[in-house]
Amino acid sequence: MEYVNLEEYTEGHSVLHKLDPRIKLICAIASIFCIVFLTRWYLPLIFFATCFGLVLLSRASLKVYVKRLLLPISLIAFIGIIMPFTYGSTIIARVPLLGLPIYLQGIYFGVLVFTRCISAVSVLNVLILVTPITTVMDSLAWFRVPSVIIDTMMLMFRYIGILSEESTRMYRAQASRCGHSKSVSYFKKITNYGNIAGSLIVRAFDRSVKVGNAMVSRAYTGKYALFRYEKKKMPKKDVLVGALIVAASISIVVYDALLPGYHFGSVSYLIFL
Repeated sequence: MEYVNLEEYTEGHSVLHKLDPRIKLICAIASIFCIVFLTRWYLPLIFFATCFGLVLLSRASLKVYVKRLLLPISLIAFIGIIMPFTYGSTIIARVPLLGLPIYLQGIYFGVLVFTRCISAVSVLNVLILVTPITTVMDSLAWFRVPSVIIDTMMLMFRYIGILSEESTRMYRAQASRCGHSKSVSYFKKITNYGNIAGSLIVRAFDRSVKVGNAMVSRAYTGKYALFRYEKKKMPKKDVLVGALIVAASISIVVYDALLPGYHFGSVSYLIFL
């Protein structure tokens, strides 16, 4: 188990680093919405390839970028593997011995969901990789997001790292007592992981109560922001770059709609899939 540092981002002087964070946030949200509306599995890969190219162009940490994709890929792949057995009407094969049907529609939707999800995660990954979290919160404040939401997000972001460090410490304590050695059975290891998760939930709850009481004792009501953010005007050249990125994302959706076989009903289904 390894400590997760979500505050890690690569400093640089590339165009992507210098781009106004509000423009980057708008482009990221617009790209994700466009990815959601795509109905062909290969079109979201355009966003994925673009994100990979932006990481190389900005000279950001490719290792951190790939590392942050591993966990989402595993979770998304699990969902994609299940879908061929649960959705569809056309059976193309059955699992030997088990007799589970494999649906043609389920295979297509599974691949589509996988490519869409991994592309959306890549967009957010690039945003966090080249933009400090404080400037992202600054952008949300500029968009008039309620201060209580921003304060909660900042506190959550801070304590994710703390809880990750705490879980790593607990895992190492168990490992030092041979709790995860090769001689330990598989079910015993699962029990040890469950003990870590249970203890972590209890400690997280206790810490949240203490933090809440500390904030209330200092007269925090949510009316005034805990964090103050600097507000600047958007540079015109950054606005132009953002408009081009949004227009390019929308053009992919339009291209998808113009191709034969497009059905809006399938889009509405996939949005809530």
